[in-house]
Amino acid sequence: MRKKIKELLAQITSLLLDNDQKKWAEQFDYFYQKLDIDYDNTLMEIKRTFGGAGSFNDVVLHKDGKMLIRENRELSVLQDQLYDALKKEIISH
Repeated sequence: MRKKIKELLAQITSLLLDNDQKKWAEQFDYFYQKLDIDYDNTLMEIKRTFGGAGSFNDVVLHKDGKMLIRENRELSVLQDQLYDALKKEIISH
């Protein structure tokens, strides 16, 4: 599962960078790196980014004032996959 989570983090980071979401991209790159250092705590840190106002769930990709439909759909799928993988991995530890 570690490999799958790292894969998802890399895909999310790339998508965010491609769409000028530098702050979030840096955060997910940080998580990617930290997984190899402190796996269990990093899983919980990542999971916490999904809750509350201004959370990762609230990210909407846009360019020139227009919402990017395809990119937001892709982000939503990746968010769902990451959250599901996190839940399964946290429960199994």
